[in-house]
Amino acid sequence: MKSAIRPFCLAIALWGAISCQKSSSSKTNGNSGLSTQPAAAASYDHQSGGVYKGSLTGSSGYFEVNLQVARPFLIYQWTTPQGNIDSLFTTSLSNWTSGQAIVKAVFTGSDGSVFWFSVNADGSNPSIDSVYVPSHQGPVYASIGKETSAGLLTVFQGTGTVPGGETSNCSNGIVNLWINSTTGAWAYLGDTGEFGSGPVTLNGNTAQVVATSNSGNTDEGTLTLSADGATMSGTVTSNSCTHTISLTRIF
Repeated sequence: MKSAIRPFCLAIALWGAISCQKSSSSKTNGNSGLSTQPAAAASYDHQSGGVYKGSLTGSSGYFEVNLQVARPFLIYQWTTPQGNIDSLFTTSLSNWTSGQAIVKAVFTGSDGSVFWFSVNADGSNPSIDSVYVPSHQGPVYASIGKETSAGLLTVFQGTGTVPGGETSNCSNGIVNLWINSTTGAWAYLGDTGEFGSGPVTLNGNTAQVVATSNSGNTDEGTLTLSADGATMSGTVTSNSCTHTISLTRIF
């Protein structure tokens, strides 16, 4: 897979490590521990407040920005390789109220990790502008979306593999994806360092994915969401490669 970064995924060089505690105000599945209902409150659906979630690709993981509590926070966790959950807090929003735009609010963790977050006044165009994590090496790419009271935002992680084995032009890689009820974003990082990302359009249990490569190729495919929402699978093809995609929900 080879692809240039798209607007849905912001490239960020991370340099660090993690540890902390996880939080969630939504109901969870007793077997998996994953949320089954959105944590987002309806009063923030069209405001800058509320809940934002997304995926990390490089080392792989997930994160959440929660702006509907008295003390806004951000949590994140690496899942490949497995890491602890870290919590970050901000002093940038002491004079902010929901419905006002946020420009590069700084969330800082006890280990020195830092995330910068922005969003429009109406909750559109959220972004992780930059990240610093003290001991992580190599690039990590962040993709973020807004959760609403009408739709749980879920994050998936897995692999893209070349049927029959890798070739000089086609490599296996890690794939990360988030979806809400109708849209989402996905990203992949090949074993040889190729990165790609793009939009996801969800219709029922069928997801259409697209990414454009830095060599001008377009990756396109169809993934199917399992009935229980726990897995996604399908095939993505480009001008030169075919990949079998297998994903499992992690958040």
